Amino acid sequence: MLMTAGLVVWGASCTNDLEYEPGGVTPVRTLLQPADGSYVELLSAATATMRFEWSPAQAEDGQLPHYEVVFLARPDGEIVYRCDAGSATSLAIAHKELNLAAKAAGIANGESGDLYWSVVSSRGVTTAPVVATPRSLSVKRLFGFDIIPATLYLTGAATEVGEDLSQAMQFQEESAEPGIFTVIMRLEAGKSYSMYETTDASSRHFTIEEGELREFGADVKPATTPATVERTGIYRIRVDFNTRSANVEEVTRLAFYQRDDVGNAAALTYRGLGVWVLEQYTTSDGDNRYGFLADLSGTTTYQEKWSSVNYNNSNAPTSSTSLDWWTIYMNKDITSDGWWGYTFKWIDAEWAEKKVVTIEVHMDHTQNYYYHTVTYVK
Repeated sequence: MLMTAGLVVWGASCTNDLEYEPGGVTPVRTLLQPADGSYVELLSAATATMRFEWSPAQAEDGQLPHYEVVFLARPDGEIVYRCDAGSATSLAIAHKELNLAAKAAGIANGESGDLYWSVVSSRGVTTAPVVATPRSLSVKRLFGFDIIPATLYLTGAATEVGEDLSQAMQFQEESAEPGIFTVIMRLEAGKSYSMYETTDASSRHFTIEEGELREFGADVKPATTPATVERTGIYRIRVDFNTRSANVEEVTRLAFYQRDDVGNAAALTYRGLGVWVLEQYTTSDGDNRYGFLADLSGTTTYQEKWSSVNYNNSNAPTSSTSLDWWTIYMNKDITSDGWWGYTFKWIDAEWAEKKVVTIEVHMDHTQNYYYHTVTYVK
């Protein structure tokens, strides 16, 4: 018992010994880049960044200082936005983050204006003042929404699910570009459709007008009416909250092809809710590569190859290969590779025995990606 008590006291003493008051830190005195008066037109791509660099500060305790890139609306004004740089003396800041800093500095969506940047150093709770003269940065803000929804749902009388929001079809978000959503569904001409952030009717509500994504009740360009289509058909709706752009295209035909038999591509039947099916199709001998081709907006030639995300699937799948191998990517580069690029392959052990297949293409939200399945029938 005495030993236990002694251990408790020793532990408390050790913890107290580790607590100390942080030392002071010198301010950052020199900003290196970008140069004063630099201009940047902000881009929505996730890869778009701008690098900021500065001279190092010094901390009394010998440890590395902590830095923040700070933004101001005026060179002598208050800090309106901060970006944490850790202990590094440079930071690549995403354009989307700079867009929020520009908003905090009072620059409107899609407009150009000036804000100012500097760097503050700190050590623990001790923060050095802004000493380096803030540099001006001219930016053209993104036209997109400041707050991008995490999810998006399609609803309305024109849709296959009707106006019951609990039954709304969820959009897929493009993983490479947050804020870009796609959905595919049959729409009825003359009836309306719209989009909600969630299946709660009180969530943000969007529509498409004149090719632009707009929000009901928004202060800027408020939406007035839900969207419609002129003819009944299967449509792909792609919206980009980074640029407020919207593209609505009719998918007039989806066809299956084999690499060495492209001329005999077979049309799939639309089953509903973003799903197509090709039932008991007799495949041709020879090349084991295949893919899908899409006609858009009434054209008579294929515009897109709905295919693998991999340019070259060197190995065929097996019966134990995970479902994501069959992920479908909507690819516009359809002819430059001689039809073999981005193709899928049969499960050779199955295909060797059964040449008749049933194929389902799922452009719905049953997974976090679009995909297809193959059943080897006979």
